[in-house]
Amino acid sequence: MVFKVLIVKRADLELEEAFLYYENIRKGLGEKFLLDYKDHLKTLYNFPFFEEKYNIVHILPLKKFPYTIHFTVDELEKIVSIQAVTCDYQNPENTRLKL
Repeated sequence: MVFKVLIVKRADLELEEAFLYYENIRKGLGEKFLLDYKDHLKTLYNFPFFEEKYNIVHILPLKKFPYTIHFTVDELEKIVSIQAVTCDYQNPENTRLKL
């Protein structure tokens, strides 16, 4: 069963931001990030039924980078819609309680 994969604008912008972030760290690292992401997309074409995290939103973490793909699945239309590509890394400096 093959699904069509759509990427909403927000997710596309997040993907571009992550690519630029990694390219700024080291030339070519952004390309490695995109390859990891694209490998996971290939999986979604054939088998998109990963962990359902938020009611109807499924998640698929990347293996080599601290990012997660958030997506919905329309089984009747055979469409996977990528809603977000989020970073799982949390800087402890940003998460401290400010008193």
